[in-house]
Amino acid sequence: METLPIVIFRISGRYAHFRRPYTNVSSLSYPFPPRPTIAGLLGAILGIQKDEVAETFNERNLKVAVAIEKQIKTVTHVTNFRQDGIGGIDYSIKKPKKGWKPKELKNIPPYNEATQIPMELLRNPSFLIYVHLDDNNMFSELVSRLKTNRFVYTPCLGLSEFLASVEYLDDGNAIKLETGEYEIKSVIAKDDCILLKDKLKAEKHQVQELKSPHLGTVTREFTYKKYLVNMMPAPLPVEMKVNAYRVDNTVINFL
Repeated sequence: METLPIVIFRISGRYAHFRRPYTNVSSLSYPFPPRPTIAGLLGAILGIQKDEVAETFNERNLKVAVAIEKQIKTVTHVTNFRQDGIGGIDYSIKKPKKGWKPKELKNIPPYNEATQIPMELLRNPSFLIYVHLDDNNMFSELVSRLKTNRFVYTPCLGLSEFLASVEYLDDGNAIKLETGEYEIKSVIAKDDCILLKDKLKAEKHQVQELKSPHLGTVTREFTYKKYLVNMMPAPLPVEMKVNAYRVDNTVINFL
């Protein structure tokens, strides 16, 4: 029986925003923290430098699952963004020549100009995070810091303005399961399962298919996966094509 050491903790807060990068006029949010966001959160807890997070928590070293603990509720907030211009410089700078004079710019960028952007926020979100790290020393340090609330940097929910409450819950082993039909508590990769639509119930299931970042690089280049998300805190009935894992009485699938 194959097992993985795992730690479980809760992240919650008053608001969260996990920006969908393909939105422009309105800044929409994913209903759950994508894998690169969780990697950044772990980096904040452990003190990993920003440019080292992607490699430290690559696909081999980090396995993570996220479960929605409360029904997803959103609110739209109009946010003021102020354009930080070029500081009043209204001419171009070229290599000096004899008799050189500054050339006036034809189109001067706006300076200190405010723009209002509608931003979708998650209201009172709460998520359960299941983490396995292949590095035993780093895993032990993560468990210790979660138990004692010792974080190197301040954890947040997508944006630095939205502080995260981090609560250690448990640590133990996740048991690898055979493929088959299960009720999966966590967000599921679409290609890993077949949704059993005849077992869905209107009062328990509000399913969305979302394309979300899966892996990222230092230069912020991402690969994407499609996920099935239940917007309500109930497991999804699926037939798994890959191995799921059981943690106590809960079945999860890693992102």
